[in-house]
Amino acid sequence: MSDPQDDQQVGVGLIGHGTVGQGVARLLHEHRSQYARLLGRVPVVKRVLVRDPAKHGDAVHVDPSTLTADSAAFLDTPGLQIVVEVAGGRGPVGEIVRASLRRGLPVITANKSLLAAEGESLFALARDSDACIGFEASCAGGLPVVTAIQFGLKAGRIAGLYGILNGTCNYILTGMSQRGDAYADCLAQAQAAGYAEADPTLDISGRDAAEKLAILATLAFGVRVDVESVACEGISDLALEDIRFGSAMGYDVKLLAVAERQGGADGSGSLALSVRPCFVSKQDPLANVHGSFNALVVDSGAVGPTMYIGRGAGQLPTAGAVVSDLLNVVSGWYGRAFAAQTSWPDQVPRAETASMDEVRSRYYLRLSARDVPGVFAHISALLGDAGISLGALRQYEVAEGQFVPVVIVTHAAREGDLRQALQAIAALDVTAGTPVCLRIMEAVGYVEDRRNLSRSPMPKS
Repeated sequence: MSDPQDDQQVGVGLIGHGTVGQGVARLLHEHRSQYARLLGRVPVVKRVLVRDPAKHGDAVHVDPSTLTADSAAFLDTPGLQIVVEVAGGRGPVGEIVRASLRRGLPVITANKSLLAAEGESLFALARDSDACIGFEASCAGGLPVVTAIQFGLKAGRIAGLYGILNGTCNYILTGMSQRGDAYADCLAQAQAAGYAEADPTLDISGRDAAEKLAILATLAFGVRVDVESVACEGISDLALEDIRFGSAMGYDVKLLAVAERQGGADGSGSLALSVRPCFVSKQDPLANVHGSFNALVVDSGAVGPTMYIGRGAGQLPTAGAVVSDLLNVVSGWYGRAFAAQTSWPDQVPRAETASMDEVRSRYYLRLSARDVPGVFAHISALLGDAGISLGALRQYEVAEGQFVPVVIVTHAAREGDLRQALQAIAALDVTAGTPVCLRIMEAVGYVEDRRNLSRSPMPKS
């Protein structure tokens, strides 16, 4: 297809030409006929801002002459109408994003760290400049979760959301749970496959998922969520024996990002926000989300639970979300919707966050107890004194040693009460080490709906 006339083009400035940037350029090149049919105009990359143009001399889907390291020249590109930022990070990248917005240029970004830290001021600047920000790719790669929450689930109050928002951790946990591989081996496999960075701290610490959760929870609950208010626990200390014991009891382990309302008879109240390893029933659809895939469940009062599953990272899934935002801006509807919305981070109050002590849930516990008469009665009494009832208790034999693993599954309990009881249990002379505590996350609607469906006759046509 020959290049369209200038009046049929939409000039795009691309910040970053790494994996995702190359994917964006590829999609814009390979599908330009389709986009032209959809929009009557076609987005064309006019300029690409990179640190060192010499390192991108083998660019395939952009003209090498469009490469520049000069941010001023980038912004002064003739015909520049939209800026796409896929370089990541803050600092200089954030300044270029701000400069673009000040000029009234719409910005499409996949930069979760920038939005989680500076979203309030960036959204205010966009509105003051009659611009807009598209950020679908920032939270879950190719999953359209931002669009679903912001535009598709407005009919009722959202009660909660939870899911797998980091493909690296899910890849590692899949290897640990399905093959029984050690954490270090699974991490090395993730790095070899390109899912984990050489320094994987952002992923395995849970921080990456916490940044995404802060963005999504702000949209879902209409309050501004700071990433620092998300209780965060990574996967590096997760033991294989807990994964095995949990599996024997019907659970799989996932690093879950969770945002849920606490208290308030009308469904309002504070938010409990966390990222941590949790057990989910093997009947829960989340248990079947493996490898680098992401998934999010949103519980909306009008629709009920909806679930979104797909690749949360990778060149084309992320680039696809970026280009979808780009097409929405070019079509005109997104800019109008952005201006009309009053639920962006700068327009809503700061979230009132709840302590994790207030969360009520079922929990998996593993204790190391001395194999002597009466120890179970002592442990049960301490839990009972804290108002915690037991749903299951199992003792596992070991080849040698005075202490044996004891696994307990509780009924729903207040987390603060449970932690106090565990402190008392850890102080006993019949226990050793620090007890392990993992939340058991209950599915919202899906498991029971599936059970009911299997018992119900098919409707007559």
